[in-house]
This record gives sequence, C-alpha cells and structure tokens, in this order.
Amino acid sequence: MQFKNILLPLSLSLTLAACGGNESADPAQLIQQGQYGAAIEASESQLASVEAGSADHKELVIVYAEALAESRPDESRDAFLAFATEHPDMVEPVDYKYVVSGLRTHAAYLQAIDVMDAGKKRWAEDSTIDELVDALKQDIANSGDADSMAKMKGLGYM
Repeated sequence: MQFKNILLPLSLSLTLAACGGNESADPAQLIQQGQYGAAIEASESQLASVEAGSADHKELVIVYAEALAESRPDESRDAFLAFATEHPDMVEPVDYKYVVSGLRTHAAYLQAIDVMDAGKKRWAEDSTIDELVDALKQDIANSGDADSMAKMKGLGYM
C-alpha cells in the first residue's frame, strides 16, 4: 500500500507562496506529478530562502525528504533526521510517519527503518509510531528484502 502524499499539511501551498514560490515551483505539486528532480531543485531553492527552524522550513524539509526518497533515499533520511535533531520541539510523530511513507513508496526500506527507529526511540508509546512500525514490518515481509528483514530483527522489531 502506498502512502505517498498523505498527511501533507494543508498550509503547504500557502507557505510556499509566502516564501516566494509560484505554482510551477511548488515542490509538493511537482512530486504529485512525478517530477522528483524538479521538486528537489525547487525545495533546495526555497530552503535557501526560508528562516531555519521556522514552520516554513519544517514543511519544506518534509517535502524535500519526500522528493529525495525517489532517487536519493540516504539523503532523504539524513535531511529529515538532521532537522529533527536540530529542532526536536518542532517535529511530531506524524512527521516521521510522512517521511517513512515516502521512503516506503520507493522501497527504500533500510532508510525508512532508520527514520522509524528514531521516531520509536523518541515516542516509544505513541500509537502513530506503533502503526508505522507495523506497516513497515508488513512491507518488508511482503518484499522479501533480506537486508531490511535482518535490520528489523537486529533492532528488535521482528
């Protein structure tokens, strides 16, 4: 099951317009059109012009992570986890779910495990994170990805 573009904050389009983006440079819209490279470029351009640690920054990082998930999953994971580490008060379990869902969409299970595990360590008892763990376990079991299965077992999730 694909979770692409779920839970995208409704304010994203307004946020992007406020930081100088136009509709053709809306990274979220480019992702929906399957234009991941263009979404990466638009995200990078807009990230350079927003205040670090702002709500706009957070939303762009999440969209940027989704755009990167298609071709550069290590960078997707790293971009989100760096933001989550630098701004722990700004991220919520749903943000982890969104990023993991983008990675799952592109079968980037090893990177999805890293993001999920970071969320689980932070919110051990959160139902959103628990659902995420279960969905990722199911995807990995269905995929037959031995490396991802071994990683989940090694972390104690399977």
